[in-house]
This record gives sequence, structure tokens and C-alpha cells, in this order.
Amino acid sequence: MNYKGKLLIAKPILNDSFFSKSVIFITDYQEEVGTMGFVLNKKYNKKLSELIPDINLDIDVYIGGPVDRDRIFAIHSRPDIIQGGIVINKHFFLSGNYDQIKKALNEKLITKEEIRFFVGCSSWEMKQLEGELEREDWLVYEDDEFNVLKKDENLWKNQLIKINKTNIIWVNSPINPDLN
Repeated sequence: MNYKGKLLIAKPILNDSFFSKSVIFITDYQEEVGTMGFVLNKKYNKKLSELIPDINLDIDVYIGGPVDRDRIFAIHSRPDIIQGGIVINKHFFLSGNYDQIKKALNEKLITKEEIRFFVGCSSWEMKQLEGELEREDWLVYEDDEFNVLKKDENLWKNQLIKINKTNIIWVNSPINPDLN
């Protein structure tokens, strides 16, 4: 199965300090190489203008994952303005020409609703994700209409309920149920 463009939703029982209650958008999947994606619901403690002084907009940045934390990535919906991006699906593209991103933001050719920034990424080596799926750490969800650029403070809860309304029992569970 190709996971590119799909969501990984952490199961409530996933007891991992970083990935607990995470929703990850998979941007690349190659069975013989590995998988790459970005956590959509963990906000970084700095704005984009604090990380890149050349960009004069206060745009939220998210922690994409624990890998490559010294890099900033972008997911956008404007290949007409930002060339060189990697196609994720028919709606979204990964990064692209840095100078075009900077110009598009500074000249307001692109809106905050058309681009999203991440510090770091999430990645899995070949077959690693499949192992986590076999352990049932994640739910895989495909929704062609899901807008990865839309910010949602309750994304994990909302996606769990959307997958199956009976998941409502889990949405307010503590990170470690043994401490309850």
C-alpha cells in the first residue's frame, strides 16, 4: 500500500513522548527507501519571522517531527507561484524554490491559508512504518478532501471521531492511562 497523501493518526494507546496524540500527513512513501511526513498538530514556539528574518510575516510554524530539526519545510497549494516543489497529491506540494517562497510571502502573492511551515520532519526507514502499523500504533486515514493547510487545534480528536464515532471514548483519555 502506498501511504503518500494519507494521514497517520496516533492511536490513543500510543505512549510515545513525541508522537502521542499526533496527526501526521505523509508526503513521501517509497517501499524500498522509507517514509516521510509532518506532524500537523504540534505548534512550534516561534513564528516564521523569528526563524527567517527575511520573511516579515508572523506565520505559525509547526514541529514536523524529530528528524532534521535544523531545517524548515513548507507544504503549499501554489505550484503556479512556487516552482520546484515535490508533488504530494493533486492539491499539495512540498517546499520548492526558497527565493520564490520568500518573495510570494513578502509580496503577499500567497496567503497563510495556502502555505504551512514545519521545523523538522518525521521519517521512517524501509519497513519501519509497516512494523508500527502491525503493532497498531497508528490509524491510516485517506480523505481526498482533507485540507492539510487548515489549522485545527483539535485535529487529533476530530480525526479520531471522523474515522469512527465510537472513538469518542478515547478523545479525552490521558496520555498514560495507568496514571488515571
